[in-house]
Amino acid sequence: MRFLKMSFLCRPSLFLALLLASFVVTSLPVQAQNPFSPARKVNDRVISNYDVQQRMIFLEVLNAGAEDMRDEALRRLTEEAVQRDAARRLNLRVNRDELLEGMAEFASRAELTTDEFVAALAENGVDRETFENFVEVGLLWRKVAARQFPALVNVGSADVARARDTVAILGTQRVLISEIFLPSDPEFADPVSQIMGMIEAARSVEEFSQIAREFSLAGSRDQGGRLDWVPIENLPGQIRGPLSNARAGQIVGPIELGGAIAYFQLRASESARDIPADRIKLNYARLMLPGGRSDENLARVAQMRGQVRGCAELGPFARGLPENALVEREALMQEIPSSDAVELSRLDRNEISANTTEGGNLVVLMLCARELQFDERPGSDQMQGIVFDRRLDAMANLRVQELIADAEIRDY
Repeated sequence: MRFLKMSFLCRPSLFLALLLASFVVTSLPVQAQNPFSPARKVNDRVISNYDVQQRMIFLEVLNAGAEDMRDEALRRLTEEAVQRDAARRLNLRVNRDELLEGMAEFASRAELTTDEFVAALAENGVDRETFENFVEVGLLWRKVAARQFPALVNVGSADVARARDTVAILGTQRVLISEIFLPSDPEFADPVSQIMGMIEAARSVEEFSQIAREFSLAGSRDQGGRLDWVPIENLPGQIRGPLSNARAGQIVGPIELGGAIAYFQLRASESARDIPADRIKLNYARLMLPGGRSDENLARVAQMRGQVRGCAELGPFARGLPENALVEREALMQEIPSSDAVELSRLDRNEISANTTEGGNLVVLMLCARELQFDERPGSDQMQGIVFDRRLDAMANLRVQELIADAEIRDY
């Protein structure tokens, strides 16, 4: 199998052995069927087993990781079926020149020409028509989105400012987890139910690990189910959300995953910023309230949080205080005193912190802006375009799910 280097589709998996077993099990029934018999019908469109097989191979060639490749292929083909229906209702089409240009653009992501890309697919058994259909529906849906959604997307100056902050605070969260996989086969229901009770009653990392050693199906059982650090975005969606909000020691599950019942325990998590401190510029206000952490000062901070919507509105809270009690500063992250930097790192734009004291004063910090210093700084129009595209894409994705919910879907 020749894999094409297309990093935007790569998703490393934790559960390689389980996924491989799932792939074999789910693939065999399809191979035994007539390849041109229907696998699913979406409204009036038939998705054949051949379509599914082709898409599975196509996804593998692109190195698109998935827990169940057949399910992933069916999911994408179902989305494309309702996208084609939406384009047909709007009488939208893709002409030959547009299709060829789209194929060339897609192939260029792998640093190949269209002919080279098609040849690489053919080496692995993927027809040119499969590639053409894939590109065509993407172009059709782009036209649908351009026709229906732009008027519904509004981007103001506050959105652009917030986007600049978002760019600067982007980081990666990684988690340290343990796992237990149990069989979901009906014949094991009774003993599995007892083990699930033991898992949910576990009160420590060691208890969870001991259960993993004794009962888990995963290859990590010899390590007590313990895995090394993993970026949370690499995890499947159904566990990524719960783990991102879990506290250390918390157990997440049961979750149906790859034909098994899975539990996960969060041992630790941490966030890491890949952006050097000398590239992040902060603008913040610093207000010193005499009296330290007094009840009066804490009440004033609560009042600020309820009333102040921007750094310019802090002025009234400095009345009667020394002239330098309220200052606004702009500096690179690495130039900010560490006590302030730690507090500011937790804040979003226009949020307030009052957790530290200095010389008998309560230090109130408010983040006015946090921006990444680009070699060539994007203009407001460019940033507005970026935000607009993101919102348009989110709206289009939501519309696809609505179309699927309204569709008549029948599996064979």
